[in-house]
Amino acid sequence: MTTRQMVQENNRLREQMTPTNRDFFEDIVIYVRDSRVDRNQAEQRLLELANEVLAAQKKGMSTEVLFGGDAEAYARSVAESLPSIQPVGGTTYYVMVAWTALTILFLIEAVIGFGAQLAGYNSSSLNRISLLAIILVVAGSIVLTEVIMKPLAKTQDQENKPSGINLKAIGIYLMIMVVVMVAGYSLRNMLPVFTISPSVSLILCVIGFLGLRFIFLHKSR
Repeated sequence: MTTRQMVQENNRLREQMTPTNRDFFEDIVIYVRDSRVDRNQAEQRLLELANEVLAAQKKGMSTEVLFGGDAEAYARSVAESLPSIQPVGGTTYYVMVAWTALTILFLIEAVIGFGAQLAGYNSSSLNRISLLAIILVVAGSIVLTEVIMKPLAKTQDQENKPSGINLKAIGIYLMIMVVVMVAGYSLRNMLPVFTISPSVSLILCVIGFLGLRFIFLHKSR
């Protein structure tokens, strides 16, 4: 069964539970799904538990008795028994951000190139991409991620004190971006320009998506 099918089956089985059993079991479901565990294996385990609840219910045993009376404690033990998913961090995180940006860049190049061909235009000029553009895309994606995502990820250090946006950090990142742009512009005549056909751009895009799936996202598990 796929993860979606297991979720649907879990929902169907919960409809067969008594209100008390369902409320207790749903506390377990919510806790496990909110944990950093492998989604597929989590749903498999929850489906097994749902069947155990219905089997015990037929024997007159409540879910509270079956799972020890503490839904959160039992859910924690279930989550700890499942493979965890660790977020990508450190250097790997920034490589993944740059990789994603370049993948999107080649996707755009492929779409524009094929679109020009279908419209009957000569797409040779549109298929030219400079090393400067690649540098700016990589640097810009990292700067944008830092400016937007880092403040959102911060937790509140004190109660009723919002984390807000770190203006100092934004200033530093923007200064770095300006330096990169100035350096790239100064070297524009020295940096090479590549001609990449839409087919090659599409292949690079596919390689990029495969890399995200099997290198970065796979390593996060």
